[in-house]
Amino acid sequence: MTMSADRTFSTSSTSSDPSATGARVRLFSNAWASGNAAQSFQPFQPFRPFAPADDQAADRDAWRSLPPFLAALHRRRAAAHRERPWPRLFAHDWARFFRDGDRMAYEMAYGEMRRRVADDLMAYGVARTADGPEARECGALLADIIDGISIICGQSAWQLPAHNAYVRDAPQLPWPDPDRPLLDLFACETGQLLAAALYVLGDDLPEPIRRRVEGELDRRIIAPYLGDRFWWMGDVDGPTNNWTVWCTQNVLLTAFLAPFGLDTRHAVVTRACASLDSFLSDYGEDGCCSEGAGYYHTAGLCLFGAMRVLADVRPDAFGGLWRERRIANIATYIMRVRIGEDRYFNFSDCAVKAGLMGAREFLFARAVGDDGMARAAALEWRHAVAAGADTTRTPATGMDRINTVYLLWEAGAAGEMLDESAGPNHPAGLGGDCVETWFPSTGIAVMRGGGFDVGVKAGRNGFSHSHNDTGSVIVWRDGHPVLIDAGAGTYTRQTFSPQRYELWTMQSSWHNLPDFDGVMQRETPECRASDVKVTFEPEESSVSADLTHAWPASAGLRSYVRTVTLSKRDGALTIRDIARGTFGTATMHLLTAEEPKRVPGNAIALRVGDAMLEMRGTDAADSWIGPITIEPKPLEDAKLRADWDADRLWRINVPFRGGLIVEVR
Repeated sequence: MTMSADRTFSTSSTSSDPSATGARVRLFSNAWASGNAAQSFQPFQPFRPFAPADDQAADRDAWRSLPPFLAALHRRRAAAHRERPWPRLFAHDWARFFRDGDRMAYEMAYGEMRRRVADDLMAYGVARTADGPEARECGALLADIIDGISIICGQSAWQLPAHNAYVRDAPQLPWPDPDRPLLDLFACETGQLLAAALYVLGDDLPEPIRRRVEGELDRRIIAPYLGDRFWWMGDVDGPTNNWTVWCTQNVLLTAFLAPFGLDTRHAVVTRACASLDSFLSDYGEDGCCSEGAGYYHTAGLCLFGAMRVLADVRPDAFGGLWRERRIANIATYIMRVRIGEDRYFNFSDCAVKAGLMGAREFLFARAVGDDGMARAAALEWRHAVAAGADTTRTPATGMDRINTVYLLWEAGAAGEMLDESAGPNHPAGLGGDCVETWFPSTGIAVMRGGGFDVGVKAGRNGFSHSHNDTGSVIVWRDGHPVLIDAGAGTYTRQTFSPQRYELWTMQSSWHNLPDFDGVMQRETPECRASDVKVTFEPEESSVSADLTHAWPASAGLRSYVRTVTLSKRDGALTIRDIARGTFGTATMHLLTAEEPKRVPGNAIALRVGDAMLEMRGTDAADSWIGPITIEPKPLEDAKLRADWDADRLWRINVPFRGGLIVEVR
């Protein structure tokens, strides 16, 4: 990559592969080694995410300091579970994934069980330090928590059926092995949940129940973590992804919330540092989450969670890592791909509503010194809790609000977030900070100005959670979607199978891209952009890329260049495609959330909301466009309907040869 004074970036052949640099990062391992140089088994500081149950005065003060509306929210959440029986999961529920591919039925009940424990724990903390009638809720809450803990401890497996494989991308095993606990995302989350119960309840938890929990945590989490090897730990089985930091964070939380010894905790930290370094080695230095903005919650923010634990228990070794530029870039990535409140450029398996920001974003921003992001996060959190919404959600799953430590961090930061959000709103904090950004690790460019927010993917296909969408463009104007990426539907067995790209949401012809005689892009890393040039200037920004090799040879392409130009002064966006080859007809596909309306008397213009689209050929002699057609795409998937608040999307189809210009005003 080269950069000039006028903010021009260029690549001869964009790698779009964070791990392609070859250099392995040893940020955490070196910090750990340096911190241990004088004394290898230096004691750890206590990890106290919020109120410490072992200090009655501090515990009481902390819970009583909660803003009244947040304390009331925790009580309401717990009360909502009270009249319902506990979810139960049977062998036939586990087996359903293998019968018909459905994973949500099992996962919703699994998540509900754990969410109920987390909600009860927070309500118990509030009730335990309250006066009057609220204090009398403690007995019922503790009984409910013990029921939930006992059910969870009695489950044959803590991993999900969809994750029941020891080898990366291998077919899932039909039944769990009780003699070899498997650490997947939600086994590790379960470990955190039970360890948090030990922390919050303290001596209020009966001693036999406490011993049961401690034994299960050792057998199911810590022993396999230290004694087995899982693909997500890094340096084996290909590049890391969000699993690496998500699992590592929760193992660290388990090790430091439950009463494990110094030797065990030291071994956990050593292995965790190696995994975190592997994650950073496979992550672009620019901080871009290749899996999409929705996975920032389980990638970047879980990196924050792991760092928070390490920096709290050994500040001498890890406290200085917040100042690393790479860490700051990962923290602020979410602001750079933000369109507005809970609206994001949603490349890959990401929903357009990727989740409201909350306490973790606020704390991460504070840790790296980004005041604008901290303020935006505080404002979104305030709006969310005022509406009773959840900012600790795990997008694309049924596992919202199962991480008790996230709720504890929220409780600890609530007062500061209220203070931060109390002043007048300012545009920089609320609209993505108006930053234009080039992420060379993924080939994603973000242009802003003239009322537009534009995302361009000039990277490659064939990575974790990717779609076949190299060259696609997402366009928003005045805060409204014009050209969209549908996102991904509800996850099923097919989503992460060899048949993944039979799903329409993954296919290039359902992105803002052409096909050539019906030939679409493929899901291989060889389908990539090259000769990418990105220019950000005050009056005009542009992205150009050679997309010739983004399609297989069967498309008959000799050359295909796309140039996307944003004229900020004129308030216009132009997508210019020049394609040459042996194909007969190319058909441009443009996806919209609103129904395109034809403009009377203008056969090449359509209105999408308040935006005007005009399609025309270039000046070249062989340029030609055919009749424009519009087709609805009914949304049969409940998640997609919720994402777009609609029961259908729309696709514009424009046959062309030679060249095509799409102008948006």
